Amino acid sequence: MATKQVSTKNNNHTNAFKFLLAGTPVNIDISTPTGEIGRFRTTFIGYLPQQFILIQFPDSAKLGKHEQYIIKNAPITVRGLVEGHEASVIAFQTTLKQTLSTPTKILVLHFPDTMVIHNLRSTKRVLTELNCTISTNGKEYQAIMTDVSLSGCHINLAQGGVDSIIEDMLVSAKFCENDQEEATLTLSCKVCNLKPFKQGVEFGVEFAAEQSSTIESIIRLALLSEK
Repeated sequence: MATKQVSTKNNNHTNAFKFLLAGTPVNIDISTPTGEIGRFRTTFIGYLPQQFILIQFPDSAKLGKHEQYIIKNAPITVRGLVEGHEASVIAFQTTLKQTLSTPTKILVLHFPDTMVIHNLRSTKRVLTELNCTISTNGKEYQAIMTDVSLSGCHINLAQGGVDSIIEDMLVSAKFCENDQEEATLTLSCKVCNLKPFKQGVEFGVEFAAEQSSTIESIIRLALLSEK
């Protein structure tokens, strides 16, 4: 994967935040003491260079048990899409400085020492766990995409598909773009390297041509949910 690590000791690091626009959706990871990671979607508010970053407090209804671990100095990983001369994903690890309650609940994070910037168009392969739906011959199967590149991806289908999915057939892979189920991305793919997997199958797919915009959106989703 093509990445670039940038330090706060140079201007590029602060400049990267200029492209992380206020109101941009971001994903944050919060860990329990036992290492269980919760991933939550929220909103980037703004920053003060070299001092702190402001992020909307996630929806408490979705935080569950992870809310109790949002305390001072708690480690938090942030991922978001930056827009500039080329679309990229920015990722950095930091710690919680404090929580504000007015004018709304806000997480104040320490400004990170380093960040990683993934260039979408230069990315070789991204390891991830994205839920998707595989459709073929009028049937649908729930599956997980475990990696993705510009040319294809790998799919694990734990239940079903043994008799209906075969090599070289065309399938449709549908991904949810955000929390709204109707906002979906769909790719046309050709099955290859089919193998048994649990009570189903695993296989690679090659993306059909003329889908570059959708493929980049899928890679963006994978980077935002990278394991």
